Amino acid sequence: MLNNSVIHFSDAALIAVHALATLARNKHNLVQTQALAEELGSSPHHVAKVMQRLVHSRLVSSVKGPSGGFTLAIEPSHISFKTAIEAVDGPLEANFCPFRSEGCSPDSCIFGKELADHAKALVKHLSERTIEDIKILKKRKR
Repeated sequence: MLNNSVIHFSDAALIAVHALATLARNKHNLVQTQALAEELGSSPHHVAKVMQRLVHSRLVSSVKGPSGGFTLAIEPSHISFKTAIEAVDGPLEANFCPFRSEGCSPDSCIFGKELADHAKALVKHLSERTIEDIKILKKRKR
C-alpha cells in the first residue's frame, strides 16, 4: 500500500476501502482473505484483521470454513468512504493538521482557517463518495 505524505490514512483504512470495492465487484461470490490479500498486495494476516473490523461494524458478512469468505452486508451505494475508514480507524474528525503541536490553536493558526476549511471539505467528500463509485470506475477502466 502507498503511504500518503500530507494526509495520512492508515494502511487498515486503505485496505478497508479497497476490500469493500473488491467485494462489491464480486457481489454474488464469497471472497476469501487470501484472494483479497493478493489483490490488495497486503499480508493475509493484516487483511483478516481489517475484515473482522468490517464484520463487527456490519458492513461485511462472513462465512466460516474452508469454502467460506466475505461478502458485503449492505449495498455498496450505502457505504461511504468515511464509513469504511471509521469502521477501522474510529471517528474521522475534520480538525486534522499536518503541523499540529500541543500549543496550537485553530484560532491562532499561522495558516489561517484554510487548513480547517480543506479538512472539512475532505471529510464532506469522503461522506459523499461511496464504494459504488469505485466499483463503477474500475469497470470503466477494464
